[in-house]
Amino acid sequence: MRRRAGAFAAVAVLAGAAPQPAVAGSAHARHTIPPPVAVGQARIAGILRDGSVVHARGLRWHAGHLPAGDRLLSFAVAYEWLACSPSGGRCRPGGGTTATPFAASHYTVAHADTGRRLELVETATEVVETDAATFSFRVVRASRHVLAGAVAAAYPRGRPPATAFMNGLPPKSTGSTSERFTVSPPHFNIADGRPRLRYRIDGHAWRDVPRRKVVATGPLGRGSHGIVVRASNSAGRTTRRFAWRVVPLPAPVACQGTCWAPPHLDSTGHPMRWDWQIGRVAPLQRIGARAVDLYDIDGFLTTRAEVRALHTTWQASTLPHPRAACYLDLAWEDYRPDGTPSPNGFPAAALGRVYFGFPQERWVDMRRVAAVMQVFDARIAMCARKGFDAVEIDDIDSFNPPGTTGFQLTRGDVQNLLARIDNRIHRSGMTALWKNSGLLAWWGRQYTDGAVVEECYQFDECFAAQLAGSRQYGFTCTGPCSAVGSVTGVVYGWLEGTASPPSTSSMATSEKRSDVPDEVFSDSRLAMLRRNSVT
Repeated sequence: MRRRAGAFAAVAVLAGAAPQPAVAGSAHARHTIPPPVAVGQARIAGILRDGSVVHARGLRWHAGHLPAGDRLLSFAVAYEWLACSPSGGRCRPGGGTTATPFAASHYTVAHADTGRRLELVETATEVVETDAATFSFRVVRASRHVLAGAVAAAYPRGRPPATAFMNGLPPKSTGSTSERFTVSPPHFNIADGRPRLRYRIDGHAWRDVPRRKVVATGPLGRGSHGIVVRASNSAGRTTRRFAWRVVPLPAPVACQGTCWAPPHLDSTGHPMRWDWQIGRVAPLQRIGARAVDLYDIDGFLTTRAEVRALHTTWQASTLPHPRAACYLDLAWEDYRPDGTPSPNGFPAAALGRVYFGFPQERWVDMRRVAAVMQVFDARIAMCARKGFDAVEIDDIDSFNPPGTTGFQLTRGDVQNLLARIDNRIHRSGMTALWKNSGLLAWWGRQYTDGAVVEECYQFDECFAAQLAGSRQYGFTCTGPCSAVGSVTGVVYGWLEGTASPPSTSSMATSEKRSDVPDEVFSDSRLAMLRRNSVT
């Protein structure tokens, strides 16, 4: 049944946990958690007309009073704008919907919304830790709905059409040598004719904006650049401009202090054994034949005392004691203590689409370098305080394909941020590791000390036999390379450009062993590489 005009409330409660920790099924997880509290009455403020900006007004949200022992991990309010039929039914996403729901408290009425009634849905979400011992948490949501009392009016006749950039822009100064811009659908009155959208880069020839409303600059040299977008019809024309500058990426910074990097081969001449334990509240020690030399473990959940114990008392495979890598995700996770969108954390405008398959994660706009670095400066400092030897950065492949995130990121946008993150890790005295994205391998060797390649056999993305001797992804397979789908096996390789396998100190590899439970590896096929020491 369709909602009538006015306000409507809804509440949802979900049990959850961080990536693969204990299931939230304890007595702590089952107790009642009050939903977010809305104060006031939701309303839509502004002129309901194509091209006008309307605002969500009237509501203030705060978390409910939590039971003793519970901890609020994050709190966020998302806004959804729908365009409904005049009767209030058959709603669809508004024509001006952006990729950033937490920043959508205002909305530009689209031409496609003309003659339809806007509906605003405000949803507050609180993520509450209910059991610290197992890091069980619950996601509690509450929603308010309001339907506009009138339909959206047409764009004024005789007014020149208008358009705008949407879903973010590159920084004014960037090391990225290519950009992609998203252009909003034009605002216009149909009596003046459908507008023509054209653009030009750096004063070159005018071109029609593609139907998908995404403009790619192509390769850019260092220096000043600009884009102009023009909308025109019989009523006239308007233009939108943006200028920025391409500068050199920051120079790679060597690891400061006494830094440890995983060797290519251990002291027995075999690939170093290691264990990826993402999602465990406390790391699990492998002993005897299962002992390993490196643990890749959660940066937030692992304590300083646990890292110290790993370094001083745990059994290793060939080292005196194991080493530890601090796992951090470059995607936003709502169950992290810095997950509340804020000026001091991830800004609301930097949080894009949901990461497919992980509903509590969202892609981050990596072009917002200052804001993201503020978050990662604090996270990297946390890893250093806990005594980690390395930092692994996950989810760096947000440019492939560009539309994944909602921000149309380019490879250069990612490199512009990663160069700074990797340098910050090195300045903090730790080894820098990147996760996946073989497309960045050849470039990444300048800044990073290694890579974790996940499920590379399953998806033919790294060192399977068919890549032997090839230049794909900047690596050369040195053999023996396991066939695709192999459950166990050792992966060898070195970076393109060397005449022979590197020395023991120039690269690390790893093996997936059948004696390690899949609860740790999550059916992944992993490889770790160190960058080529030959410049």
